[in-house]
Amino acid sequence: KKLLDFYIYIYIRERQVFFKFLNKFSEDKAFSFKFYLMKWLKMSLAISFSLLLGIRAFYRFYFLRDPIREVPNNNQVFVSPANGKIIAIIKQDDLKDHKTELYKKNKKVINDWTKGFSSWATLISIMMTPLDAHYQKAPMQATMLSEEYVEGRFWNAMKSNETMKSTFQNEYHSMLFETPEKFQFRVIQIAGFVARRIVDFLDPGQEVTQGEKIWLIKLGSQVSVILDKNFEITAEVWETVIDGESILAKKKETR
Repeated sequence: KKLLDFYIYIYIRERQVFFKFLNKFSEDKAFSFKFYLMKWLKMSLAISFSLLLGIRAFYRFYFLRDPIREVPNNNQVFVSPANGKIIAIIKQDDLKDHKTELYKKNKKVINDWTKGFSSWATLISIMMTPLDAHYQKAPMQATMLSEEYVEGRFWNAMKSNETMKSTFQNEYHSMLFETPEKFQFRVIQIAGFVARRIVDFLDPGQEVTQGEKIWLIKLGSQVSVILDKNFEITAEVWETVIDGESILAKKKETR
């Protein structure tokens, strides 16, 4: 009987020790899980905060930069209003060719942009990325005659295809200018998938000088210009251009 009692005692003690160890192990595991969970949350918050600070710093100090440009100060040349890459140079006769998909898909916008321009006018489209400077500059001395803001889509402005849907179907802001010689050109700011805010610094009737700051488009987008027959195009497709500095065209000699 004593031996049986001893074995029963040993059995009970073993179970007590086992369950005590099991409870302690579970508590340690729970503590360990909570500890690492809090550590992970703190690390995630620190990383997220650092990313937000980085994005804000990029936007404030890099994206919104307005570098000093070497403006030609020559009103015989038409400088680029935007910093980016030329993706298209199209003569108006080709632009308004009724047989092409380009015209069929974008008939209304093309007609609006080229209204009042002769068949010898030219369209130049410049694609901008978030890494380009997004302040636009006046191409030459001129007076703004009128402006128009038209709602539209927000296709990715950094992509282009044969119908140029991001150029002609996106929301845009168009301004018509006239030089002292009565030559005309139009500058169009085009919104993009990310760039949905266009800031305008001009009013109709206001005169600008070459290289003067005139607009700001926030994030990637496009800028297009239409020049009348009095300009000779000197730029080329895929050329990288600098706002207020790179020459796109020059005035033709008048007789």
